[in-house]
Amino acid sequence: MKDLRTLLKDLNITQQEVAKELNIKSLSTINLKINGKASFTTTEATLLKNLINKKSNEKFTLEDLFPVSDS
Repeated sequence: MKDLRTLLKDLNITQQEVAKELNIKSLSTINLKINGKASFTTTEATLLKNLINKKSNEKFTLEDLFPVSDS
């Protein structure tokens, strides 16, 4: 599975689009979340999954996009 940043780039989804969809004003906050330096809320993760699935031929689950490590 590609990392989130690569997936968004491949689907031509900009950080601005993500920010609008998640109703987050700060692009720096979006950047931190996309790069794994800050966490998405469950609601944000669901909204982002829906945005990705609208633009992708593949249908992703939350588990696909946000894998949980066993450690």
